[in-house]
Amino acid sequence: MLYEAVRENLATLLEEASEVGRGLPRYVERDFARYLECGVLAHGFARVRCKICKDELLVAFSCKGRGVCPSCNAKRAHVRAVHLVEQVLPHVPYR
Repeated sequence: MLYEAVRENLATLLEEASEVGRGLPRYVERDFARYLECGVLAHGFARVRCKICKDELLVAFSCKGRGVCPSCNAKRAHVRAVHLVEQVLPHVPYR
């Protein structure tokens, strides 16, 4: 639903923001544009092949955005949590 809302209304948002003032910062526009390309095979992918069974899988590139994309934000949160548990916090029981 978020993807559809952004895709259908981004042009209007950018246009209205530029009419009101200076518009949105470039990094915000860039994050929205990358979000619309995130996970879409047409915008780039890697081919992953299993050495044992020779099965292939196409993995679409992600936007690695920090503001809009829930998928990339979840990935970033997971990586940070793993880092905290394995590298930062002492190995003691937690509640």
